[in-house]
Amino acid sequence: MIHHIAIGTPHPAELAKFYRGLPGAVFVKEFHYESGELRSVWIQFDSILLMVEEGKKEAPKNLVFSLTPINHLEWKDWLRSIPITHHTDFTIYFQDPDGNGLGISSYPEKLTIPIEMS
Repeated sequence: MIHHIAIGTPHPAELAKFYRGLPGAVFVKEFHYESGELRSVWIQFDSILLMVEEGKKEAPKNLVFSLTPINHLEWKDWLRSIPITHHTDFTIYFQDPDGNGLGISSYPEKLTIPIEMS
């Protein structure tokens, strides 16, 4: 089981604001350097903890969230606010403000959300 995923960014406050706005996000905690500058922000997504950390821009190729009947409407509404880069029968892909690849997937069920490419 995955405990957490860390994403490096030179702009942790801005990137954390984006992730905190995703459906299902729950803010956990902020950490600061002794200087007071933001070091990291922890955000919970179900059982996975996302750590947005100050530093070099580094992330997985794609971070893909689950699309379920429970969160379907919330994601459908949220997707209207962001450009979609591409999609498959099961997954819709988009990017965070740093250009990291993200997505939502309904696999093994085919997507039922109408897809509007930006």
